[in-house]
Amino acid sequence: MESEDQKVITFHSHYGALLFKRRYGQGCLLRPVPRSLSSSCGTAAFITGSLPIELLDENTEAAYERKGDEWVRIYG
Repeated sequence: MESEDQKVITFHSHYGALLFKRRYGQGCLLRPVPRSLSSSCGTAAFITGSLPIELLDENTEAAYERKGDEWVRIYG
């Protein structure tokens, strides 16, 4: 799932990551947070396409978008 429109969403807890995956459905992959990003729990949701703002809540730490070889913060 390495693409230019890839998004990574980090969470304050594993529970927050699991809730997001349940609400988002297929197309969401939970993986360890990339080392270049910080996260409280170490679990991140990887998705492609647009960022589903309506699914982000108090459990969300931040969201990042892939720009070349870098992650750019787009939420939080």
